[in-house]
Amino acid sequence: MQVLFLHEFCTLSKSLPLVQQLRLFRDLSGEGVFEIVSDVLQSQDRKIVSAGTDIVILFLNQDPNLLRSYIVQQEGNSLLGLLVKGMVTDFGEQMHCQFLEILRILMDSFTMSGAHRDVIIEIFYERHLDYLVDVIASSCPSRSATRTSPNSAVVGGNTEEHRIKPEILLNVCELLCFCVVHHPYRIKCNFLMNNAIEKILTMTRRSEKFLVVAAVRFMRTIISRNDEHLIRHVVKFNLLKPIIDAFVENGDRYNMLQSGVLELLEHIRKVHLNLLLFMLPSLSQINL
Repeated sequence: MQVLFLHEFCTLSKSLPLVQQLRLFRDLSGEGVFEIVSDVLQSQDRKIVSAGTDIVILFLNQDPNLLRSYIVQQEGNSLLGLLVKGMVTDFGEQMHCQFLEILRILMDSFTMSGAHRDVIIEIFYERHLDYLVDVIASSCPSRSATRTSPNSAVVGGNTEEHRIKPEILLNVCELLCFCVVHHPYRIKCNFLMNNAIEKILTMTRRSEKFLVVAAVRFMRTIISRNDEHLIRHVVKFNLLKPIIDAFVENGDRYNMLQSGVLELLEHIRKVHLNLLLFMLPSLSQINL
């Protein structure tokens, strides 16, 4: 296969001096390597897809702006969409972690520069963030439903069913936490308009404790921004309630969930977020 040869070629190029490596990767970018990767990521063959993601990571480690430039210039931005969808697809053997790594590097605000910075972020938030939030919301039970099986979740409504592994949902939440830290203004606008925080917190209804802990960690990331608009949004929609409910349901068990919630409440107490403290007595009988 062409992509397997390309993968081997790119891997062997790491033995070249750095200047020659960069020149080679720039030449490959100009010769259409990302078009090949786009085709590869639509394959159902895990080995082929893995080779494609490895190639992308090699390019990102060399110069992330090569891929960013391609995405900005690409009509329809299909490669970025394929990377996002790849993260929620079960290719097996932790492939979703590779997609997570790619998206993190691609949208790392600390390595972005020039005109590409705002464009890449805008594309992601306009076209793909809501999809990831909906993946979480659709994978969690409603308030009246029983908790889902720990092995799978159904996404896609009545027309099509997709089974999303809990580990994939964890990675989606990790990416959203990353976005809160790296793109605070842009993600705040999305969260305030689209009720995304409440959707993400539906993970507190999952049976897998590590997903509930991830939801607590997400809220901790939100609160740690100390953003007045986000804090008021949390208060207005009573968004600490699912966290407290999960804490109460956990009972006296000493585990990561208990530690995470207590640390969150301690943070609130220390930084004197009076609006949130005002809410706590109405949420549960917890001795802070």
